[in-house]
Amino acid sequence: MPLTWIPFITVTILLFGVGQVFTKTGTTRLGSPGMLLLLSFNMAAIYGGAWVIFHDNSPVTLTEFLLCILATSLSAVGYIFFFEAVERQKISIVGVITAAYPFVTVILAVLFLNESLSIIQGVAVSLIIISVSLLSYTPQNQNLNIEPQSKTWLLFAVLCFTVWGIWAVAAKYAITFVGHITYSGVYAFVGPLIWIPYWYIRSGTFRMTRDDIHAELSAAFACFGGLSFYAALHYGLASIVTAVSDLYPFVTLVCARFMLSETLENYHKIAVALALSGIVLLVL
Repeated sequence: MPLTWIPFITVTILLFGVGQVFTKTGTTRLGSPGMLLLLSFNMAAIYGGAWVIFHDNSPVTLTEFLLCILATSLSAVGYIFFFEAVERQKISIVGVITAAYPFVTVILAVLFLNESLSIIQGVAVSLIIISVSLLSYTPQNQNLNIEPQSKTWLLFAVLCFTVWGIWAVAAKYAITFVGHITYSGVYAFVGPLIWIPYWYIRSGTFRMTRDDIHAELSAAFACFGGLSFYAALHYGLASIVTAVSDLYPFVTLVCARFMLSETLENYHKIAVALALSGIVLLVL
């Protein structure tokens, strides 16, 4: 397999990792609806611009077009769950859980594509499941003042990586058939089509100032990182590229520690270490 995908996935890891730190700051100010509205603007401009500049005139069948719509819709819905989780929890925790979506992809491949699960992949899946369970744990002495909605973030995070796990399978086939540029062009339309109604229903208001530069950086980094990721998928094996891309939580954890001064409880640290270990094993 040619190594053309490596520089693209390296850029993806850096942009996603740093961008998620800006995501927490932006979401704190704008909320999840405002962040997705801003992401809609950026995606329409960046993905749409990439399609206008680089697309070719290769024909796309109706089936391939519908597959693109399905894949991009799954990704867009996953982003809604992601921002809802970030609004309620530290990005250093949410970023790790949502990055664990390849384990869903592995399970789907075993169940529906007749692919075998290696021992290493089985261990990786187990580590990720344990880490999610541990992150949902709350010490007994902290239970007294906890509201019933305190773990809503975990539900959204689990929904996110479940939907993204399914998306990875659909995106793999879509990009194989139509290429990453056409896929991005479809996403430039589908993403805003889903996020703008969500923003209107959840909020309907939007006001951005110069203090919200972190929100813009988050949206721009997500879009450029996405383009780089789709290019990596185009040139490399989807199973490897998807797993390697999920090393970006390492970057997020380091940046969140120094830029946001986020601290983790000991059981959070263990859970994060288990999840990261599972992600690394998925790469092997």
